[in-house]
Amino acid sequence: MVNKKYSILKFAGIVKKNFLLLNLFVVLMVVPALVNAATIQVKSDRNPVNLNESFQLIYESSESVDDDPDFSPLEKYLDILNRSQSSNISIVNGSYNSSKTWTLTAIARQVGVIVLPPISFGSDQSAAYKIMVKAATQNQQAQSGFYTRIRVDQEQVYAQQQLVITQQIFSDKNMSAYGMAEIDFNGMDVIIQPLGEEKQYKTRIGDKAFLVIEKSYAVFPQTTGLLKLAPVLAEARIGSASNSFFNSLGSGKVVRARSNALDVAVLPVPANINVNPWLPAKEFQLLEQWPQNPPEFVQGEPVTRTLSIKADGLTASQLPVLPDISIDGLKQYPDQPLLNDIQNDTGITGYRVEKVALIPTVAGLITLPAIDIPWWNTVTQKREVASVPARTINVIPSATAITPTAPSVPVLQNAEPDNTPVKNIETPQQEVLSNESRQWMILAILFASAWIVTGLSWFFHSRKKHSVSQNKEQSKPSVKQQFKQLKTACDKKQATEVRLSLVNWAKAYYSQTEINNPHDVMQKVPGELASEIKKLDALLYGGQQQNINFELIVDGVRQLMARDNDKSSKQQPDMLEPLYK
Repeated sequence: MVNKKYSILKFAGIVKKNFLLLNLFVVLMVVPALVNAATIQVKSDRNPVNLNESFQLIYESSESVDDDPDFSPLEKYLDILNRSQSSNISIVNGSYNSSKTWTLTAIARQVGVIVLPPISFGSDQSAAYKIMVKAATQNQQAQSGFYTRIRVDQEQVYAQQQLVITQQIFSDKNMSAYGMAEIDFNGMDVIIQPLGEEKQYKTRIGDKAFLVIEKSYAVFPQTTGLLKLAPVLAEARIGSASNSFFNSLGSGKVVRARSNALDVAVLPVPANINVNPWLPAKEFQLLEQWPQNPPEFVQGEPVTRTLSIKADGLTASQLPVLPDISIDGLKQYPDQPLLNDIQNDTGITGYRVEKVALIPTVAGLITLPAIDIPWWNTVTQKREVASVPARTINVIPSATAITPTAPSVPVLQNAEPDNTPVKNIETPQQEVLSNESRQWMILAILFASAWIVTGLSWFFHSRKKHSVSQNKEQSKPSVKQQFKQLKTACDKKQATEVRLSLVNWAKAYYSQTEINNPHDVMQKVPGELASEIKKLDALLYGGQQQNINFELIVDGVRQLMARDNDKSSKQQPDMLEPLYK
């Protein structure tokens, strides 16, 4: 029994001894690892820094790190332009020393105090680093030698009003290449059109001369709210002043800069102003032209009337169709409208030109009614009306044939008889009649030829115009295709796409009618459908909350097409009476 107890005690002693040895082994393994953990220092070449200036962020370790660094957590706060790595080894008095350095060239993304997160080097890790970022003044930006900015011509606009945005790059050094990122509208629905080609010019800021690269855009916000323009990144390769072969291969330093951010308020259409369709413009003109002033009207003869719209700050596609006029005793033959956009530094000027041949069928007085187009003056912030006054015309009856009258022979009183023998010649009366007859015959032939040539010209022109019109119609998407696109947009409840699809469908369905906007569509469709279209515009451009019944829009269009059994007739142009019979 004593031996058994002794054995148990001996075994416990051995276990305890081994446990102590095991703990000692673990301590001896862990402590060197803790002692040899790399210490990574973080610093920058300067602090604070300006927003658009590049700076150097330096990570340095005197011991070997566990793995390559992962700098991706910094990309939330910095644009990293370049990164490099270097090693340094030294032996002093038999003592071996080594260090490793990682250098990042970066630009801060925002103003304020930025706390850069720790960076992992495998199991090793740096400390967090705090840096101060200040907004640079223009003079400070100029001192950097390369910067970019964006500017707008207005800080607030109405929906569908033109906003001019300009991107600029400034550099006081030779650039072998450069580029600007696209403007970020933060998801707002806009229509954007470039204004001409990129421009280059020189300017002086302080004591430095800068090359300026400039690009402008006309932007038309389609919805109301705050248009937030995010900072835009610009990049350039700065080379030497020489034009050597090596510089042409892309040598030089790459620099980047980020522009300022801007906010533009997009206002809803002013209430109760009676401007429909909505036409916000700097200037709006409605002009009337005739072949001669005042115009002369003859029964049965055509006279061309030209009506032109010029709008500064609107595209041609935004301009309204001029109203149709129906006048008894006056036939009208309109030509296809001409649309054109002219671009300049201040934006877009839209033109719409409509020509119509007017043929009076009766003689007497005919009154052409006045034409009024209300619009919104964005300069004065007032409603104005562009007008063409009413005009009363006097139609002259058509010309009739005139029979020439022989001139009377004068009778001489108390004249002595002439005994001179009479020669066999034509009398003056006979000569006059003969000459006048020949003149009238020549005139009659000329007039007849002119009428024939004019008639043939009109005939061939009409055939050519009809052929071109047919070719255009064949190239356009079908009514069925446009309806399919409309249904898809309604199913997705995309208000902007629904508006566009409605206009495109109406253009195809009412092919003989000019359709440019939802207002034109509302004039053609039943009241319930027109009401939903009106609510759609109020939602998009009036800043009003509306419950849009997208299913009603689809069903309304489908029923409208179903009620018309002769769909093909809607896509054929009306046959007008010929000008000359």
